[in-house]
Amino acid sequence: LPFVELNHEVERVAGCGPVEIHNLLGPQAYRRYERRALEETIQLYPDAVIATPGGLVSDAATFNLLLTHCFTVWLKATPSEHMGRVLAQGDLRPMAGSPEAMDDLKRILAGRAAFYGKADLTFDTSGKLLQDAFAGLRAAVRHALQREVASAPKS
Repeated sequence: LPFVELNHEVERVAGCGPVEIHNLLGPQAYRRYERRALEETIQLYPDAVIATPGGLVSDAATFNLLLTHCFTVWLKATPSEHMGRVLAQGDLRPMAGSPEAMDDLKRILAGRAAFYGKADLTFDTSGKLLQDAFAGLRAAVRHALQREVASAPKS
């Protein structure tokens, strides 16, 4: 399946990066570009793996679009592992210059947990090596999809 990083699609649609969008146009503009990028991605790729930014849940219309058209997986991690992964990807924006960065991240994750919990599948990656997380995730998705197919009404 194609792999689509929605952040890259937002950049393509907007013509600039997330930092520029946020700084020049504000978070609401970013959310509009995000929705447009998701709509285009769903239309272009009926079957794909789409990596979405964590803040996508803050826009109800975009989140509902995702839930309606996609099998969703919440990749859960401890706040410290989450922070390490975000920083390793080079995204310093949410925590830049904040001595309370970890407390802020914990509040953000706690505030979004109910939304993330609406995913079709939750998979905890905490403490797992990449290859172990991937193997476990693949098995969990296959199992969930088999259950979904088995419970679908027969026509």
